[in-house]
Amino acid sequence: MRTKTILVLAGVALTLVAAPAAAQFRASDLIYVPAIANTTGANDSVWLSDVTITNVEAEDSIDVAVVFIPTGVSNNSYIFNDRTRWLGGRASDEFGTIDENLADIPPGGFIILEGLLAGEWPNEGGTTGQGTLVVFSYLADSLEPDGSREYRNCTVSSRTYNIGTLWQPDPDNESEFIEIETTFGQGIDGVPWYNLADGGFRDDETGIDYSYLLLDGGQQTDRYRYNLGLVNTSDRQTTLTLLIQPFTTDGQPLLNESETELNYIAILPPLANVLYYAFLDSALDQTEIEAVRFKVSILEWSTSGPDPQPTFTTYGSLVDNSS
Repeated sequence: MRTKTILVLAGVALTLVAAPAAAQFRASDLIYVPAIANTTGANDSVWLSDVTITNVEAEDSIDVAVVFIPTGVSNNSYIFNDRTRWLGGRASDEFGTIDENLADIPPGGFIILEGLLAGEWPNEGGTTGQGTLVVFSYLADSLEPDGSREYRNCTVSSRTYNIGTLWQPDPDNESEFIEIETTFGQGIDGVPWYNLADGGFRDDETGIDYSYLLLDGGQQTDRYRYNLGLVNTSDRQTTLTLLIQPFTTDGQPLLNESETELNYIAILPPLANVLYYAFLDSALDQTEIEAVRFKVSILEWSTSGPDPQPTFTTYGSLVDNSS
């Protein structure tokens, strides 16, 4: 059985160990949302994220704690020193920010946090205004001062979108149009701990290697760009070196003009996350690519801890430049 990353959270000491969960529902007590935003983008777009958290327990109410990790190649382990940068539902649990909707979510109930980053962490995320969420769920009012808790499961999903305008026929004036506000976006599901790539795990019975993840749908054209993100979900003392390899539709490595295989190496300090805008162009200098897939794998890791747990997740986003 796979083991979960252990984060020794000074002052909090939450041990990240999950109760059994139904994988088809992406349920867990520890979930990562790879990307949320409160930022401007290309063509004067403005990006926001809504997050939905659902209690999948049949009988118990749950509390939820949410941690925001800003994008950037920096060590973010300090965020887990205490709860001053966390969002939670009970003031008695000493969270830095309180939203009472995160406490006592009933069985089968859910909450929607609209514009979460803009509302709860408006000054976080550096100049990028984007990052990753870490979501913990547990039996309502069971979080102790030492960080122990009674594990319960939830699911998390998000929608990241930009606000634009759309011209549509005016119902009161034939042959005329009116401008209305609209949104363009996509959903990004939360990733439970057991779906992370794990550099320390291989299933000897099936031969499955869990040290890499695959991303489909890469393009770089005048119309489309492909953004690629990486999140180091390891323990607080482990740095990852990740290898990103693009492959063509026939399964062969993507080559440059010199017939050399293209790849990109990224080094992520503990709990860092990075986003590569138009990855094929900005990282690989490829401006006209119709279709590729990516293999993202752990090349190596370094740690100062006695029991490293090297894990990561990744995501890709194909963006239509016209929207």
